[in-house]
Amino acid sequence: GPILKRLPRKLDVFEGENAVLLVETREAGVEGRWSRDGEDLPATCQSSSGHMHALVLPGVTREDAGEVTFSLGNSRTTTLLRVKCIKHNPPGPPVLAEMFKGHKNTVLLTWKPPEPAPETPFIYRLERQEVGSEDWIQCFSIEKAGAVEVPGDCVPSEGDYRFRVCTVSEHGRSSHVVFHGSAHLVPTARLVAGLDDVQVYDGEDAVFSLDLSTIIQGTWFLNGEELKSNEPEGQVEPGALRYRMEQKGLQHRLILQAVKHQDSGALVGFSCPGVQDSAALTIQESPVHILSPQDKVSLTFTTSERVVLTCELSRLDFPASWYKDGQKVEESASLVVKMDGRKHRLIMPEAQVQDSGEFECRTEGVSAFFSVSIQEPPVHILDPREHVFVHAITSECVMLTCEVDREDAPVHWFKDGQEVEENDFVVLENEGPHHRLVLPAAQPPDGGEFQCVAGDERAYFTVTIT
Repeated sequence: GPILKRLPRKLDVFEGENAVLLVETREAGVEGRWSRDGEDLPATCQSSSGHMHALVLPGVTREDAGEVTFSLGNSRTTTLLRVKCIKHNPPGPPVLAEMFKGHKNTVLLTWKPPEPAPETPFIYRLERQEVGSEDWIQCFSIEKAGAVEVPGDCVPSEGDYRFRVCTVSEHGRSSHVVFHGSAHLVPTARLVAGLDDVQVYDGEDAVFSLDLSTIIQGTWFLNGEELKSNEPEGQVEPGALRYRMEQKGLQHRLILQAVKHQDSGALVGFSCPGVQDSAALTIQESPVHILSPQDKVSLTFTTSERVVLTCELSRLDFPASWYKDGQKVEESASLVVKMDGRKHRLIMPEAQVQDSGEFECRTEGVSAFFSVSIQEPPVHILDPREHVFVHAITSECVMLTCEVDREDAPVHWFKDGQEVEENDFVVLENEGPHHRLVLPAAQPPDGGEFQCVAGDERAYFTVTIT
């Protein structure tokens, strides 16, 4: 075939070394194809010179393993490239680990490098464990052995802690060396969210809270008197203010229960290592509530009626404002505002249609709502009360008369269902309560069914012109 020197059946290379494959062809200058697992390999890894063709895979990894094939026409040669890992031993553990607790709220840890020393660069990893817990938490990493001082600020909460150290390199981690004994450490707290002055209404609970940077016990004070931490609930003195203390994680809370007016001005304090804070209590007047109406009220009146809207508040002589359609009401002869104790009234002595609208009695965040509709009184037709039939001859004047009980009532005329408009052939007359439709010179087409419409009432006329 065209390939003289073929590839070996398999080739073993250590990880990180270069893999070199050579093929010799019968003819010089021909171009073959290198592939791995059916996929072409980069041209940068290939070279040819005369009859020789080379493939160089630098610094192989396990991903480079597979079937490598050189193809030339229909001829091919294949090798199984296997990448072997070099086994490295992890570093040895530190030695002579000791703990010293001579300083307040700190612990001194010392150790010596492992023997023999690791061949590659390494670091030490220090971990802590709170006594009673199963979890080890990394504190920090150190490049050199020696002495390390661990302060209380390195732990999340007050407690007794154990420590261990190990050696870590690129070849793995050594076994842990546990320091003998434990140390009691207390973190230095910082104030993350301090106490704020609290304003509440008489009878409500007052809640004072603060957030610390770490979990730590603290002491609450009320008017200079320490509240006992072993009694989370109690009272300052018999019959006096009751309290409850809570701690959830980083947050501390003091709840003063059902405070009274006489508690206004009370001073609350909190203290722990590194933190002191205080705040004051202020008792406000009880909020105002609307006693009535509780829901929106819809009212309908007729013109000239006296309209009275009443809003009753929970507090005596407490100010309130009236609004109509979103605009503050200005007092006038037609809109009178009165306050009597808890009751606020808006009075319209003689309501008119234009007084209709949406009314609101508003005070300190609460409102009562009224929807008021003022309507004209119903209009009635006095005459005719029965269907009228009119017979006339051509060119005769025809007059239809309708009388209502109100002079200002709107009246409309209709013929055969269509509203009548005044023109040269139809005249509409109004004199007070009397309304007339006049046909000055009636013609046969002018006949038909006529109606006089006033409000919900109608008078009927049948006109025949011959």
